[in-house]
Amino acid sequence: MKKYFFLFLLSFLLGQSIAAQSPDVLTIRKYGTKNAGTIINEFTEFLSIPNVAADTAGQLKTAAFIMAMMNKRGIQKVQLLHASTAGVPPVVYGEVMVPGAKQTLIFYAHYDGQPVNPAQWAKGLEPFQPKLFSNALNKAGTNIPFPADGNYNNEWRIYARGASDDKGGVAAILNAYDAVIKSGLKPGYNLKFFFEGEEEAGSIHLNEILDKYRALLQSDLWIICDGPVHQTGNKQIVFGVRGDTHVDVTVYASKRPLHSGHYGNWAPNPAMM
Repeated sequence: MKKYFFLFLLSFLLGQSIAAQSPDVLTIRKYGTKNAGTIINEFTEFLSIPNVAADTAGQLKTAAFIMAMMNKRGIQKVQLLHASTAGVPPVVYGEVMVPGAKQTLIFYAHYDGQPVNPAQWAKGLEPFQPKLFSNALNKAGTNIPFPADGNYNNEWRIYARGASDDKGGVAAILNAYDAVIKSGLKPGYNLKFFFEGEEEAGSIHLNEILDKYRALLQSDLWIICDGPVHQTGNKQIVFGVRGDTHVDVTVYASKRPLHSGHYGNWAPNPAMM
């Protein structure tokens, strides 16, 4: 939830281009500083819930926590969107309809996580027990207690499974919205929130959900808060998304290996074909 990512979210939420020192941004920063303790306390509770993609119970508990986060912020129509196939982690959905708004944005993030081996974590750390460090581990950061007064340094780091990918995305979106509303600002668009539970498993049933809830998900633009980090470490905005297509190919060839010295160049090679 670094400041530049926050500015990016605020620009979309408010429907205007905003500069780093604009009055609106300064108002939001003041809100963030004043409420940092509350924001981080909620975030660490969120990080404490196991969200491995194959753990159905953990997934449902994570989804329920997100619904509670959304309800607390006054987001409307908070609900679970289920795929047509049984047993698929649901999407957590909510919306905010803004009087006079002519366009609709959907903010996307996912709440599931990759399988984790606790033995592969740094010594003294557990995946679902958030710990605060004075800096990144590769910069000699040391474990420090979460401050009781809620004063946080931007160089401090929280280590836990999903702290970045992608519970960080969920928290950033919802806290950006919270900051806008509680600072007395008005969103410039209708807003919809779409938090998927199957991204780390390949979003295999995402098409079912998009098709089933086509009318509900009508929008003008998707803002996907989950993407690659630039090699320099700088923040980046990517216009467009990556995708992949799965294809099964059946090929036919000889029944036994063919020596290249005897058959090379003239025996059909199905791999090349």
